Amino acid sequence: MRLALREAIKRALPVAVKDALIRARDSLAPPPLEDIVLHDYALAADPEDRPRLTLVIPSISPRKAFGGVTTGIDIFLEIGKRTGADLRILLDDFEHGVDTSVVDKCARNAGFDPSAIEITPRTRNVPRVAVRASDVFYTFNWWTTLNIRPLLGQQSRAFGVAPKPHLYAIQEYEPHFDPFSSTHMTARLAYEPRWPCWGLFNSGELHAFFEAQGHQVERAFVFEPKLSSSLRPFLGGEPPAKIRRILVYGRPSVPRNCYPAVEKGLRAWAERYPEFSDWEVVSAGLPHPPMSFGRGRAMRSLGKLSLEAYGEMLRGAAVGLSLMASPHPSYPPLEMAHFGLRTVTNKYANKDLATSHPNILSIDDLAPETIAGALADACRSFEGDPAAGWLAPSGRPSFLDPRPFDFLDDIAEALSREAWAGA
Repeated sequence: MRLALREAIKRALPVAVKDALIRARDSLAPPPLEDIVLHDYALAADPEDRPRLTLVIPSISPRKAFGGVTTGIDIFLEIGKRTGADLRILLDDFEHGVDTSVVDKCARNAGFDPSAIEITPRTRNVPRVAVRASDVFYTFNWWTTLNIRPLLGQQSRAFGVAPKPHLYAIQEYEPHFDPFSSTHMTARLAYEPRWPCWGLFNSGELHAFFEAQGHQVERAFVFEPKLSSSLRPFLGGEPPAKIRRILVYGRPSVPRNCYPAVEKGLRAWAERYPEFSDWEVVSAGLPHPPMSFGRGRAMRSLGKLSLEAYGEMLRGAAVGLSLMASPHPSYPPLEMAHFGLRTVTNKYANKDLATSHPNILSIDDLAPETIAGALADACRSFEGDPAAGWLAPSGRPSFLDPRPFDFLDDIAEALSREAWAGA
């Protein structure tokens, strides 16, 4: 209704007024993202010769610590355990009063002493960073990768050493975060390394998509998604009886999670399938206002839940809805399915999660009627056999494997042999 009214007002405005409004809007637009996040580092030579691994990450703030952040930190810690290298985290964003609780928790889960990890916040536009001849850098996303590359050249020249391999955690196809633009092209530049780059790919689907776009790294290490160690305890014990609740992965401010399609799909579901009018719908991910989708019905937002609260929610909900415009499998639909939820998600390019678990309904498109029909099938399946979701076997056994990622031993051995030999 509000959208229709706004469009009617726009059509009625004189051309001169519309042009003035467009100019005013453009003048208030922020600069392109690369102008905000890209910066230089200055090298301060450190004579210490012990091997060190430095994770360069925008932030470790708990409010920004979704699955990709904790996965990146977990890998960093596991490499440290296997190599005995010193560990440092370099924060690429300006952060005041750094909250280390996420790192501390990950370290304790890995059997690591949190106090042994050096955390260096950014305090100036061009940070001065202590660099050893033996330093290896491990970057988290496209701009930390581009920011650190010149420092790698400074390291090689300052110490007269061959270029050290640079590790890059590739957990998403990041150029797609921005439409065709200078930002999109700058993000692609991070995938075109002119330096020895070892890519750490979160899933075979993502690695295959990466290569299909014409990118290549010197060495690829592929690991498959695993259930978080914090969620694993909630799979134990007697499975509880599930209730008529749909759990939505709702992040309105993150375009790749397709929130507008979620809204349209729920409205179509409520209109076409009134037999499910007693089902509750809740959203977890990011906070948002209640979303009305039918007469007297609204989706309630739970915001960003703690892993403990999320685990309890997964145990009780019967149906899940998690959309993702990305070649990466995404953790929420895998988590939902393995916790017994009939889960509606979407295909994308070479990604199809239907083979990952019998509980997953993988839809071909995001048309409202397609989402509505899949939700109705999921609700109908639950009502036909409420306990069946818990009993379905996984088609992706690695997701439940409690052992560390398989590639960790390989990358630790390669670093010790090629980057830190003799150190």
